[in-house]
Amino acid sequence: MFNLLIGLDANVVPAGRLFEYTDDRVRGDLGDDYESRIERLPALSMPEIGDDRHDQVATIGRVTSIRATGRTHRFVFEASPKFDPIPTETIRAVADRLNIDPDGWELKRTHWAVKQADLFEVLFEHAARASTAARTYSSSAAVQFPVDTPLDPRLVAVMMPFDPSFDVVYETIEQAVQDAGMECARVDNIWEHDHVMGDVLSLLWRARVVVADLTGRNPNVFYETGLAHALPRRTILLTQKADDIPFDLRSIRYLSYGLGSAARKRLRSQLGERLMTLKGLSAS
Repeated sequence: MFNLLIGLDANVVPAGRLFEYTDDRVRGDLGDDYESRIERLPALSMPEIGDDRHDQVATIGRVTSIRATGRTHRFVFEASPKFDPIPTETIRAVADRLNIDPDGWELKRTHWAVKQADLFEVLFEHAARASTAARTYSSSAAVQFPVDTPLDPRLVAVMMPFDPSFDVVYETIEQAVQDAGMECARVDNIWEHDHVMGDVLSLLWRARVVVADLTGRNPNVFYETGLAHALPRRTILLTQKADDIPFDLRSIRYLSYGLGSAARKRLRSQLGERLMTLKGLSAS
């Protein structure tokens, strides 16, 4: 078992939030002397998913004391120096194995739960699989992803033709991304590697979401979209003409837009809404 502390950065939990989302059987096993049992369990402390006031990372440690004080419980959480912070997206990815509901309100509500799961076993197995996947992604001589670089949960990678006529489109995308509380970049705005492809791979690897404009059937954008799907990354397709969407991708929803001010305003709204939805989901 382990303690799951969500949004309890003030070291106070209301009495009614203690043992929320805890199975009745687990609660029974803890018994009336639950304080001493809790202090013997490992603990995972993290902010609510989507709370931009705090870094979206989880910390492993222990609760060294807990005591009831009226209608609240006060406690002391001590982070372990043996473990690095864990992106909350990782916790979301293994939530079902930790007996956490990944799609409901459990990760978005301040509370304290005790879960019947082996926290370390689940996290270590996930890390091992991720390491294996990283070796797989870096095995191609033509495609070398920077597998040691962490995902940026706020980054949106924009893949589109490098043509001045698309500048106004990029400005609209950038506005939508900012509306969603995220940041965007396209490869012509960064220079980290000697070869452009190195910057493309870096941007795709680090991004949480990829926006790909397929207008004009640009072969580079098609290739980059394929890489984004293969990683996989959440990908939003855009186009000015439906005929520019390849047959194999027409089963995937896309946003169609125009260049007029009203059309771009609609694109900003639709794209912003989609980004907000993806922001609330786990990255794949």
